[in-house]
Amino acid sequence: MCLAIAIYITGYSFELKADNIEQIKFFLKMEYFGAPFMSAFWMIFAYKFHFKKAASLKITIMIMVIPFLTLFFNVTNEYHKLIYTNVSAFEFEGYLLAKLSGGPWYFVNIAYAYLVQLFGMSVFFGAWRKNGYKFGTQAYWMFFGSIWPMSVNMIYIAGLSPLNLDLTPFGLSLSAIFFYVALFRYDFLELKEIVRDVTFSEINEGIIVIDDKNRLIDFNKSAKNIFAWLDLKRIGTDVSIFKECQYILKQKTDQFEMEILNKGTQKYYEIRTSVLNENNNNVGRVYFIQDISRQKEMIQALNNMASYDFQTQIYNRRGLMEEAEKELQRSRRLGHYISILMIDIDHFKLINDKHGHLAGDEVLKVLAKACKDRIRRTDILGRYGGEEFLIILPEANKEDAFRVAKDIQEYIANTELVFKDEIIKITISIGIETVIINDENFSVNELINNADMALYQAKNNGRNQISFSA
Repeated sequence: MCLAIAIYITGYSFELKADNIEQIKFFLKMEYFGAPFMSAFWMIFAYKFHFKKAASLKITIMIMVIPFLTLFFNVTNEYHKLIYTNVSAFEFEGYLLAKLSGGPWYFVNIAYAYLVQLFGMSVFFGAWRKNGYKFGTQAYWMFFGSIWPMSVNMIYIAGLSPLNLDLTPFGLSLSAIFFYVALFRYDFLELKEIVRDVTFSEINEGIIVIDDKNRLIDFNKSAKNIFAWLDLKRIGTDVSIFKECQYILKQKTDQFEMEILNKGTQKYYEIRTSVLNENNNNVGRVYFIQDISRQKEMIQALNNMASYDFQTQIYNRRGLMEEAEKELQRSRRLGHYISILMIDIDHFKLINDKHGHLAGDEVLKVLAKACKDRIRRTDILGRYGGEEFLIILPEANKEDAFRVAKDIQEYIANTELVFKDEIIKITISIGIETVIINDENFSVNELINNADMALYQAKNNGRNQISFSA
């Protein structure tokens, strides 16, 4: 309701600042994204207070039909004139003010708003009467807060407001003061049990209550959507018979994560536990279950951004160095060979200069795919920088490394990349370093540097060559 009021008042404030009739018409339409719904939400609020329960879906739809029709008719008003038969403007002391002539549906909307306001006023008047017409009670503040919007609107409808200004926003501001006092000073929302019930049922967070003997006491709709076995027929059943509950019950911490297959999709949930005590005795536990799958995906995406090259979808330099360090330590521990291939695209700058940087990007992607298709799953591929690629081959001796390098080199040399109807031929130079690491001080940087020196030698030998480090 507050959001609807805010939209309406914001639209009206812009209307008052409009410079021409077209702006007035635009902001008039904006106002109707809030104005008709203020009454509807007020009705739902008053209904909930009066009947001590939320309105059913059927009743809610009935309440919302007229506001949605009003919004639709306002947006399309120029075609049928049901809301306003005429929208014009006049100038007053430098301000352009709207002059509106209401159509038939305009008065339907007004009548609906008045009926709804009267319902709300009667509800809170009845509550005030039950309190013996005492001043300063919650019902007093709510009742007198509800009379202002309709009162000032009647002045506007009757044509008695100065310069034909819509006084409703000012009435809403007065209502807001009364409601603020009722809500925060007098704790108007004191229907604690009802609020608990509604919150328990409608909250997005799953909630499961069990007693000290692990018997199911209660659960909400969100929990049912997570665990298919939750059913009202199982109230009083020992939940430890279910595999997922066995995992939950054996957790020793108050907060933990759990991976669950939910409707064919792997989901991640954070589960918090709260112990229920009565007379210093543990009588049960409440489990609060929150879906954190989206957060997990975002974290994974951020990790990928930090470790992967955007263009080629392989490791970037940071990710490459982290993986290289792991493989170096493993190779040192096991006493196995490790080989590194440093690959550079020959005359890459000329490709960019002649065909453009987009062509250069395609060349990088072609090389990345060629390397990925010709290495083992245990090998590591990354973009070291610019047009340089690095491949780490765990447990590969010189012959193994040369075979992989030769395969990639020949494939690239025989590949014709077509870009914008032009054929681009490319070659690569490769430097290889193969070692068994015995020295504890031997580092990844030394390994890469040796491969880089071999690459430099391959370039000096005329490019499209493969060289080993000295």
